[in-house]
Amino acid sequence: MIHGIPPSYNYAANLLKRKDWTSGCIAVNNNEIDEIWDLVNDGTMIYIKP
Repeated sequence: MIHGIPPSYNYAANLLKRKDWTSGCIAVNNNEIDEIWDLVNDGTMIYIKP
C-alpha cells in the first residue's frame, strides 16, 4: 500500500521521516500522496521494484 501520514500523526510528520513506521507499506508525505492520487487512475497496477 502507498499512503500518506495518518491525520492523527500530522503533528509528528518530521519525526516519521526518520523512523520506519509503515509495517512494509510505502509512505510518502501528504502533498506527495495528493499528487499521486491526482495522476493515477483507480485500479492502476503499481509495480514496486527493490
